Amino acid sequence: MVSTGSPAATLAALRILDEGGNAFDAAVAASAVLTVALPMACGPAGDAAVVFRDAARGEVKSLISLGRAPAAATADAFHERGLRSIPETGILSVSTPALIDSWYALRPYCTLDLSRLLAPAAEMAESGSVITGQAARWGADNLDSLAQAEFAGLYADYALPDAPGRVLRQPGLARLYNLVAQHADSPERLRALLGESVERLSSELGGFVRAEDCLADHAEISEALTHPVGGYSVATTPAPTQGTLLLQNLALYTELRGSGGLDTPEGIHLLTEITNQTYGWRLRNFGESADGRDANPLAPETLDELARGVDPERMSASRCLGHYHEGDTTQFCIIDAQGNGISWVQSLGLGFGSGVGMPEYGMLLCNRLGRSATLREGDPNSVMPGRRPVNTIFPWLVTDADGLRWVGGTPGGDGQTQWNAQVLIRLLMDGRSPLAALSLPRWTYYPGCEPERTSTAVPHTPLSTVRETR
Repeated sequence: MVSTGSPAATLAALRILDEGGNAFDAAVAASAVLTVALPMACGPAGDAAVVFRDAARGEVKSLISLGRAPAAATADAFHERGLRSIPETGILSVSTPALIDSWYALRPYCTLDLSRLLAPAAEMAESGSVITGQAARWGADNLDSLAQAEFAGLYADYALPDAPGRVLRQPGLARLYNLVAQHADSPERLRALLGESVERLSSELGGFVRAEDCLADHAEISEALTHPVGGYSVATTPAPTQGTLLLQNLALYTELRGSGGLDTPEGIHLLTEITNQTYGWRLRNFGESADGRDANPLAPETLDELARGVDPERMSASRCLGHYHEGDTTQFCIIDAQGNGISWVQSLGLGFGSGVGMPEYGMLLCNRLGRSATLREGDPNSVMPGRRPVNTIFPWLVTDADGLRWVGGTPGGDGQTQWNAQVLIRLLMDGRSPLAALSLPRWTYYPGCEPERTSTAVPHTPLSTVRETR
């Protein structure tokens, strides 16, 4: 089974499976093709969050490959330029390129050569990909973010009335993916090559990124973050992805739910109250710690505190004052005949990322730093050299005593923790069929909760105070 956001990526992955490749082979192929088919939603310099089950070993793993803040990107450096927040786009918004490292990291689980897995993306970039109606809409909506003439010209066809059906060629990406395959056994040489290109661009535009910022391997494979729900185990990616908030939502709903199920007024109210509390916890506590130790989102004392803030009768005071800003991400799922399963989310942050990049490689840089990090002293998600900003993307999968049950995920910024929780509650607690769980309406309580679009201070207001001032 293959489900992606692009027919071209789905077909490329299915062909890999037909040739005898496994789910991990097909995932690398799909990931690369998506960067060609949906360049506004993802790219080789973007981020990846992956959870997978290795059937042969019976293991569930997390793979996160997320960009970091450049070494020179300190709060003081931004303040010296007269800035009170990190620009949302442009060269000062960029985090270091990370997606390619995820392909290298997954190679031990693959059975086919990297050159074979990247061939569909390289060939499509060279000969051209057909613009779908969806890609035309996404591309046209985000063209204004492209700050370089080379990229604005490359993607100008998205704005044409007859864009759907046109063929888009991206020779820079074709050149890049041939290089990635050539350096399959020496990824550090590719990182050095790309780092030099990033530094040239950054120096030209007045940015902070230097070649040495790009030399470290961004990919990290570890045990997945899991939580039991009934007789199931839900697995996702750890900090600094928001998979942790998904598990908080499920844990709190399990503890506080009544007998009516999610799709009742009481059930909807309860989950909105929980969402309010978990986003407030994120803004107060969640980030990649300087010492490598992150706040435990599932500690009993943490969940108890959040549960006490849930008002079963009324809407509590909002912990988040932000509004959703249109961005783009894409997600896919693959299961093979051996029982391997993988859910993968990848993103450039916002549409076309930072809007700047290296035309010679067709490589737009990710703006996750500008979208997520802050300049507020003491903020757990404040900018710090080498720190990975909190990332909205995360995947999930569910296992039980018999093995893999479901894989899933969605794009959608801060909507992800809400929509995925609703589907999983219906599947795991309310006994809904997959068709019903997906077909019932999904709602968004908070359309966005990104730090720089919230109040400058997000206090933890005790429930008693909320009731007194209501």
